[in-house]
Amino acid sequence: MRKRLAILVLSLVVAGAAGAAVQAPLTKVRVAYDGFSMTSAPLYYATKKGLFRQFGLDITPAFVEGGSILTHAVVGGSVEIAQNGYTPAVAAAVQGADIVFIGGIANTLPFQLVVKSSIASAQELKGQAIAISRYGSSTDQAAEFALKHLGLTRNDVKILQLGAPATRIAAALSGQIAGTMEQYPDTAEIAKHGFHVLVDLTDLAGDYPNTSYLTTRAYLKKHPDVVKRFLMAIATAIHDYKTNSVEAVKLTQAFLSIKDEANATAAYQAYLKVYPDPPYPSLAGIALVLKELATSEPKAKAFRPEQLVDSSTLDTLKHEGFFDKLAASEP
Repeated sequence: MRKRLAILVLSLVVAGAAGAAVQAPLTKVRVAYDGFSMTSAPLYYATKKGLFRQFGLDITPAFVEGGSILTHAVVGGSVEIAQNGYTPAVAAAVQGADIVFIGGIANTLPFQLVVKSSIASAQELKGQAIAISRYGSSTDQAAEFALKHLGLTRNDVKILQLGAPATRIAAALSGQIAGTMEQYPDTAEIAKHGFHVLVDLTDLAGDYPNTSYLTTRAYLKKHPDVVKRFLMAIATAIHDYKTNSVEAVKLTQAFLSIKDEANATAAYQAYLKVYPDPPYPSLAGIALVLKELATSEPKAKAFRPEQLVDSSTLDTLKHEGFFDKLAASEP
């Protein structure tokens, strides 16, 4: 009887401890992102698969349109951690804002120059019109890289700023332009209509400041454990996203409202080599932003990329073997 009683008491203690662990309050973190695109797919995956909760965080990412607006939200404290473009964050930091890069999710330029099937060479592209979103945008920079790869200059073609992907693709399909700068899944969609990829910049452009994770130094100093758990969740999401293709494609299709599963699959496959693993920010990319910014803002010349980055959290996780354990695990 005593033995049974002891076992019962032990069981109740264990059950109580387990219940307490389950009911432990989650840490609320205000997180936002600045675009509906494949760069946000791992963030969405982490949310839907409960990975933030797994690391003790209560996070429901909010969409904030525009990198500059999101940067101001971080500086102002209404957003604590952001997935945001490198460029607006660097510009704010140069002006004295409390901004620091803690990670990266896209350190390359994942665009393709998609042209009509009758164009197979740089010579055939001369004199033709190419669409971008707007001058100074990532699509504009992508066009610059693509033309350089083809041995052409901006003067050899007509670069038109036509706005959103839907407008650019409509212009291409109607014959108004010969090519457009797109990224997956839009690249896969337009390829079904007599267009093909002439230049894929995913590998050609090298390090490029696309999308980062950032916060303020004040928040990082006050909540280092929260930032650590956030990056653990993101790293886990990247790993699981890459290794669980069926679930990843399904969630990506829902997130971006992709009607054709084949397009979602093509986007998934294209971005497997885009997401950095581990998710370190790009120092080379930040250097590019500072160099470009210095042409209009002299203050940028005094900054080095290392001044804008704090990789200590990722370094700690690396030292602790967290990324090695992820690489060796199944999703």
